[in-house]
Amino acid sequence: MKRRQPLTVYIIIAVLLGGISCRKEFIFNNLNLDIRFSADTLYLDTIFNGLNSSTRVLKVFNNANEGILIEKVALARGEESWYRLNVNGISGKAVERVEIGPRDSMYIFVEITPLSNALELLYVDSILFSSGGSTRYVHLVSLVSDAYFHFPDRYIPQFGLPYSLAPCNTTLPNDKPHVIYGYWVIDSLCTLTILPGTRLHFHSGSGIWVYNGGSLKVDPDNLGSYDNPVIFEGDRLEPFYKEIPGQWGGALGGIFLMGGSIDNVINNAFIKNGTIGIVLDSLDSPDPNTKITNTRLYNFSRVGLLGGFGSAEVVSTVVANCGLYCFYALGGRYSFTFTTFANYWNQNARSTPAVAITNFFEDINRNIQVRDIHKADFSSCIIYGSNNQELGILRAPSANGGVLEYFFRNSLLRVDPDTSKRGFNVSNPLVFQDCKINLNPRFRDVSQNNYLPDSLSPVIDQAFFDDAVRYPLDIRRKFRSNGGLPDMGAYEYYEN
Repeated sequence: MKRRQPLTVYIIIAVLLGGISCRKEFIFNNLNLDIRFSADTLYLDTIFNGLNSSTRVLKVFNNANEGILIEKVALARGEESWYRLNVNGISGKAVERVEIGPRDSMYIFVEITPLSNALELLYVDSILFSSGGSTRYVHLVSLVSDAYFHFPDRYIPQFGLPYSLAPCNTTLPNDKPHVIYGYWVIDSLCTLTILPGTRLHFHSGSGIWVYNGGSLKVDPDNLGSYDNPVIFEGDRLEPFYKEIPGQWGGALGGIFLMGGSIDNVINNAFIKNGTIGIVLDSLDSPDPNTKITNTRLYNFSRVGLLGGFGSAEVVSTVVANCGLYCFYALGGRYSFTFTTFANYWNQNARSTPAVAITNFFEDINRNIQVRDIHKADFSSCIIYGSNNQELGILRAPSANGGVLEYFFRNSLLRVDPDTSKRGFNVSNPLVFQDCKINLNPRFRDVSQNNYLPDSLSPVIDQAFFDDAVRYPLDIRRKFRSNGGLPDMGAYEYYEN
């Protein structure tokens, strides 16, 4: 677990900042006191039992022209309370004889650590301010969630990688969330099955590692839905972290599918806010070891889907908003159908395309190393974003040889208008067949990750018909060919 900063650090920061913006300030008057609070209720957001919350701050103002003495500041539940206070640098459940100078203020810092066996509940308490026979309250509210915790008990020193073994040939219970620290390893000859509605929360630097011979089955019977997915995300539940990238995923990325892993299935998943979403490791086989369908991968600080000489079939999936690439392939075999790649990353400048495929890299000695791409097929897909060039294809120098086979059919692509900067010819019908070039797909609201096409979108009725025969339902399980031909991308156009 991350080492926590002492509360005094927050006091220093707050004093330097000189103010806090909270909800409306509430004033109460008393013959002996004229004080007001920065909020009448502090909400400490949903947290898992046994873990510390983030810190909330209450500011108490003295409106009088003379100093005041508050006889006691205390938690109503006393020593049994799950909350902790720090009042003007003094920690405890109760602090006596607190002074505030004239026209001055003080800070109270509040945290909570629920009991490890707590059931999911709304936990409430109050801070009592007592003086001169009068008592005032500021309410404290937290939603506490029970969870299964998976802590590392092993360590790989050369990689600095803590891990534990997931239970072998097991279906995870989905009655409460799972919180994972370190890498959770699905060992050789083991299968881990995850049912719809399961929530997996990963601490910083954590992830899932599917070892050679192991298998990950996410909703293998396809019983979930768009509104009842398997969720992979970080373990910070405060609203501030709802869309923050980079919260989880260590040296191996988020979900690391080793090349020797077998029959991996990811259906109806919602994977978000990590460093790298899924890593497809080396597999020298014509048959894919991973199939991904009806899945959303959003908000990754580096790459959404990373192929390192891997092999996968991806259908009706969205990969969006990544700091480098939505999909990056260095060698391998890949097939995408009805997949939307949409990169509107706005955390910092991005010069990389949404989708990049290459068959070589330069090692530390500046030697060219070739990794053949035997297949990179995109059919009925959308590749678009905020950059002029959202498709990159980089072939090894001719002197080094190597294979780079790619094919785009009935797909909408954004490429640089300057043909000299592309490195490939979208007019070549042998590899770019019936594609739409540089047309705005007219997503409904990219700021809200809404990648449904609107009624004027050029992707409507433009997909390859045979794709809809093979995959008749879109990511929301709505029928393709709605009133006509199928639409490009993960979503079929419907008014609602």
